[in-house]
Amino acid sequence: MIRFEFPKIIKPNNFTTLLANLEDAFKMENKSISNVKIDLTKVTKTSLLGILMNYKFIEYTYKNNCFRRPEMIVNKYVEQQWEKYGFTDLIYSFVSNKDISEKGYKKLEVKVDEKFIIAPQALLRSNDYSETALKNNFLPKIENYYQENEKVVSMIFLCLSEILLNFWEHAIDDTNSILVAEGNKNQIEIVCADTGNGIITSLNKVLDESIISKSDKLKKAVEKGITSKKMSNHMGYGLWILNQIATKTNGRFHIYSEGASFKNDFGKELTNSCGYWKGTIIYLSLPLLKPITLSDIEDHNEGDLSKIKINW
Repeated sequence: MIRFEFPKIIKPNNFTTLLANLEDAFKMENKSISNVKIDLTKVTKTSLLGILMNYKFIEYTYKNNCFRRPEMIVNKYVEQQWEKYGFTDLIYSFVSNKDISEKGYKKLEVKVDEKFIIAPQALLRSNDYSETALKNNFLPKIENYYQENEKVVSMIFLCLSEILLNFWEHAIDDTNSILVAEGNKNQIEIVCADTGNGIITSLNKVLDESIISKSDKLKKAVEKGITSKKMSNHMGYGLWILNQIATKTNGRFHIYSEGASFKNDFGKELTNSCGYWKGTIIYLSLPLLKPITLSDIEDHNEGDLSKIKINW
């Protein structure tokens, strides 16, 4: 029996434990391994970060024929979190051996009550669904939710656009980069993940050969002007902008890619090795007491930045 176990608590502080528990699955592509159990029964506390990873793990192993009829066991708490964030039908579609994700995404909407939740959205370039859904369906509701603070709205829109552009830049193929978000009047969390070419792989062809370790490469990725697409209109500002916003708002900005991690927690940066994840995971948590816009970021060229910012 091969067991992939989700830990009791899945939060940003201990997220690397989950990555270590799941990394062996990426060695099983097209092996159709039998007698596999995916165990979520011990989970008692998680955030949308853990729930998104639950879904992306199931999606990847299904689409890449890693396991043959795996058994997934969950508890009531996990099922409630699936429902809360809009993942229930998507996850059970894979469990029942039916991939309905394309149709499923289009049924999901923003939930707004005392907080707002953006249910999972696929950031695909192959059609106009992503841009249309974000621009016409989701962003106006967020704008209305924060209508008393235009600067908060501006910061959230900026972060969403930079995350979207980053995944489009580094992913050669559309591998269902999935974005989810949750916010209230005081804080917002945005998480995006894919299982395509990670940031490290995409930067290998442009970074100096003296930069050997994956951690150092990931650190370079958040520097201003670093892009995997030289001689193009990609300016290499997206991750740098997100990192600047996290620092100036006293928030958190994490990147996990291909066995390396970059963490900016309240202005303190740390790179390290971690469990392997094929592709890239971005986690952003921002307090909204003192929102930041481009004009608040020192050493930026507003003319250049306007070229890559999505015109919502």
